[in-house]
Amino acid sequence: MAVEAFRAATQYSDMKGSSAADRADGIGPEDWLRQNGHMSQDEFLVGTELYVGENHGAHVDPVDVTFLIVEASGRDSVADRISGLSQGEPVEVKRLHVEMGLVDFFALFKRFNVTLTSLEGMQGRDYRYT
Repeated sequence: MAVEAFRAATQYSDMKGSSAADRADGIGPEDWLRQNGHMSQDEFLVGTELYVGENHGAHVDPVDVTFLIVEASGRDSVADRISGLSQGEPVEVKRLHVEMGLVDFFALFKRFNVTLTSLEGMQGRDYRYT
């Protein structure tokens, strides 16, 4: 069984940042997974990864999406299980990789925001603009 860190990285990671998303009012990631037979009612989505690679001046679909799923009945039981692990102990997940259109991925969210910077000191920094 392989172990990976849940954080964004690319080949060179020239730019780093953060992201935030709001679930869609209609069909969010969990709904899509259940409707497509990838996740049961007894499972919980703990992570989503979007990877877009090898674009050379123009976007080409599909994009790679990875979902991390655990067996659990709800958010609180999953959060308790993860917080109860010792430092460095990996979370046991089912990892599902799918390809989908970028527009289809973003349709799973109501709002989506990504920030990127090549300067470590800029991450999370307040700025004044004119």
